[in-house]
Amino acid sequence: MTYRISPKRGGWIVLDLNRKQVNKGILKKKKDAIEYRDNLLNKLSQKEPSKYWFKAEYKKFVDYRMEIANDPTLELTIGGVEGYRSDYNQRIEPYFEDCLLSDFKKKHMVSFLIRCKKAGHSYKSLARTVRNIKSFLNVMKEDSKNPCLDMLKFGIHKCYEIKPDAHEEKYEAKTAVIDEDQLTKMILDLQKHKDKDFRSAYRFALISTLFLFGLRRSEVKARKFKDVDFEKAILTINSVYIAREGGLKKRTKNSGSFRNIDVDENGLKFFDWWISTVKKYKPQSQWLYPAFRGDNPLSDSGLAKLMWETLRDYGFAKIDIVGGKVTNIRSELRGACTKTFRHRLGTILIDSMDFHKLSRNYVKSALGHSRFSTTEGRYGNHNRKIHKVTTQTKGLLINSKLVS
Repeated sequence: MTYRISPKRGGWIVLDLNRKQVNKGILKKKKDAIEYRDNLLNKLSQKEPSKYWFKAEYKKFVDYRMEIANDPTLELTIGGVEGYRSDYNQRIEPYFEDCLLSDFKKKHMVSFLIRCKKAGHSYKSLARTVRNIKSFLNVMKEDSKNPCLDMLKFGIHKCYEIKPDAHEEKYEAKTAVIDEDQLTKMILDLQKHKDKDFRSAYRFALISTLFLFGLRRSEVKARKFKDVDFEKAILTINSVYIAREGGLKKRTKNSGSFRNIDVDENGLKFFDWWISTVKKYKPQSQWLYPAFRGDNPLSDSGLAKLMWETLRDYGFAKIDIVGGKVTNIRSELRGACTKTFRHRLGTILIDSMDFHKLSRNYVKSALGHSRFSTTEGRYGNHNRKIHKVTTQTKGLLINSKLVS
C-alpha cells in the first residue's frame, strides 16, 4: 500500500492508491499530513513485515546511487554519494546488527551507535550517519519496502549513551577566520612582487580573488575570461569545475549559487591586469585560473600547493613539501585554506548590514546561498578576529564595495 499527500482547500489530505481520502477533515500544515501518512505506513510495516534486510538494502542503495553519480550528464555527484558509502563501509557493515527493515527500531539504532563509539568513531560522524540513515529510510518508504519509520523521529542529541560532554566534540568546528593584520601585510607584499614572474602574479591573483569574492574552490577553477563582463562590471558564476566528476559542470552547489557578482572600478582594474598576465604566460588558455602546465584549469593539488606556500611565507602555516606535495600542515587554517576567505567575507557582510544598508537578498546572493538563514547560520556566529576592515586594506588595488 502507498499513500500520498495532496493539497485541498488551503490545507492537506492523505490519499490511498485509489485516490480515496484516508484522514478525517483537512490538515492545516503539510508536515502534519506527512506525519499522518508516515504513521499509516509505519502501522502497515508492522502488520506486513518487510522481506528486505537493512544491510543488504543499504548496500544496494549506495551502489545504485554511485552508478547514477558516475554518469556525468546527471545531477547526482560522486561527492554526494561518498558519505553514504563511507557510512556503509566504516560503520554499518562492521557494527550494525542486521535486521529486517520493518524491525529497525530504537534498540537497533542505539546499540549500533554504541558499538561505533566504542570503535572510536566521533559523535559528529555518527550524527551524519544518523542523518543519512533517515534519508535511506525515506527512499525505502518510497520504494514500498515497508520499513519501520520510528527512526525518522530519532534525535541523536537524546542518545545519552554516546553524547560527549565537551562542546567541541558535539558540534562541527567553526572555520578559523584569517587574521586581518596579517592578511593586510600579505596582500601588500604580494602586490609589490606581482609582476616578478607568473607564479608571483598567480599568488597575488588567487589571494585577491578569494579576498574579493569569497568563491568556492570549484567556482574559482571554473571561471573563464568571458565570465568577467567589463561593460556591466560583473563576475558571472554559473558553473563549477570538479575533475573527478568529469570537469566543467553547468551547475553550482544550489540554485542561489548561480549569480552575478558586482565588481567595482578597482576590481575591474585587477581583472584587466590578471587577464593580460595570463595571456602573456598562457596565450592559448581561456581559463581565468589555468594550470601551469597543460590546457586545464588549476588542479586541486596545484591550488592547494600554491595557497599553502603563500600562507607559509606570511606566517599563517608551517608545512613540509615531499615529492612536490604539501604534507604535515601545521596551521589553524588547515582544511580551510580557501574557505577562510569565504567565511571572512560572510562575516564582514553580515556585520555591515545595518551600517551600510545591505539587504538580506544582497548578502545571501553575494555568498551564493538560496536562503539568508543559511548565510546567517554559517557566518553570523563567528567569534570574530575581524573587528573592522582596515583603511589600509580598503585602499589596495583589489578594493571592492563588497567588503567596504
